[in-house]
Amino acid sequence: MSWKPSTGPDAENDTRLGERDAQGDNRSATAKATEWASRIMTISLEMVLPGLAGYWLDSKLGSKGLFMLLGFAAGSFIAFKQLMAIAKKGQTKSPNSHQASSKDTTSANRSKKDEL
Repeated sequence: MSWKPSTGPDAENDTRLGERDAQGDNRSATAKATEWASRIMTISLEMVLPGLAGYWLDSKLGSKGLFMLLGFAAGSFIAFKQLMAIAKKGQTKSPNSHQASSKDTTSANRSKKDEL
């Protein structure tokens, strides 16, 4: 028995493996969602775990929240750097796509001038 793709109303919008979307990614929607869920969980843990480690260290040393505050500050800094890396990765597009859109705009402007 072989697998057949869905022919329901959502079949047209479904990205199949092997087909690339606008970003050139040929993974399924579930794989993309799993990647984003893991990114979010990683950033959350990067923020919380250093603070919890600081809390534990405070309880062992008898200090009054110093290491917990330092832990949460360090965790926030690490998470911020991770978010910036994700944002930077999202901004980097292939230079050819930008050049192609610039050429299309230039061609359209020339056509309008020719019509006048």
